[in-house]
Amino acid sequence: MDFGFLQHLCDEIIRDYGTRDVFLIAEKVGVSIIYESWHPVTFGEFEKNTKTIRINRNALASAANAEDLERKIVAHELGHFFAIDLKLGRKEEEKFARAFAEIF
Repeated sequence: MDFGFLQHLCDEIIRDYGTRDVFLIAEKVGVSIIYESWHPVTFGEFEKNTKTIRINRNALASAANAEDLERKIVAHELGHFFAIDLKLGRKEEEKFARAFAEIF
């Protein structure tokens, strides 16, 4: 993963949307955030076809700092959204989303 490219992309997103707040960015790009409960194998998911982030309530319920975890989940899943045009393979996209969330 080219960290310079990713940092530049994140800087552009912050500039274009006027915020670092991942919840506001999701709203501005038309990504819905919904909360559901499922066995805590994953914390969140992104559905490309519906532009929806799904957050696992069970993961938040057991977290020491649920607010921070929630923000990190949204940032990670937004990374998947912003990776759409990059045409990455599944493993590369996951690395991209992890690194994207670290910047935010």
